[in-house]
Amino acid sequence: MPWKNYLLILLIVGLFISCAKKNEKITDLNQVDGKRICVLTGSAGDLAARAAFPNSTFLDMVGSADAALAVKTGKADVFVYDKGVLLKIVEKNNDMKILNKPVSKLEVAAAFKKDNQKLVSEINSILDKLKETGELDSLRKKWIESNYSKAPLFRQADYNATDGVLKMGTSAIYEPYSFISNGKYTGLDIELSQIIGRLLHKKIEIVDMSFEALIPALQAGKIDFALSNFTVTEERKKLISYSEPYIVNDISVLVKK
Repeated sequence: MPWKNYLLILLIVGLFISCAKKNEKITDLNQVDGKRICVLTGSAGDLAARAAFPNSTFLDMVGSADAALAVKTGKADVFVYDKGVLLKIVEKNNDMKILNKPVSKLEVAAAFKKDNQKLVSEINSILDKLKETGELDSLRKKWIESNYSKAPLFRQADYNATDGVLKMGTSAIYEPYSFISNGKYTGLDIELSQIIGRLLHKKIEIVDMSFEALIPALQAGKIDFALSNFTVTEERKKLISYSEPYIVNDISVLVKK
């Protein structure tokens, strides 16, 4: 057989293998390396994915909804992020699933300006109290572990805010932590902010912005603290202070079924 025919056969086989790999169903973590991975830039999921899957192509996304859509439409193969957020995506998209084995663990905490140690201490004391009473565990079960179809209700600001106002930054696009339902801010982070306000006797003023704007807003003093599924990373520690974690969750992988 002429060498040109051999070359043609090799090209056809290579193309077939390439197409097969591109279209293969991902069912195990071992298949992820080398794939097109959506990440939210700078998140704990981003850092974990780059460490675990170094041969992959990374697509930096702004929000979880955009990343999920990229996977759904075949523009990406997987999305690596907080399992709590991925669970809510799966509930609304029956053609998607989460791989059983997690990539890593992440911690979610409140974020503060570097020199705001007084407020860090005050909120840490509240978080310690909520852990002792089991209230943090109840919040996790209510927002993350339940398969709610309608956003759960919670106690709104019905207390006397005698000690001023705290501006709380959030990016309300990350269900179940912070999102908008029926025109109102809701989610685990929003409910937690109301508990903090009640215990500190301060009114919580919610300031909604893009996630990328939260750290500059903290540094500039435009907000006092942030609750927005704020994962703890070493890079962010150089720029801001954190409370102790109030949620520990898996970093998981979202794929098409």
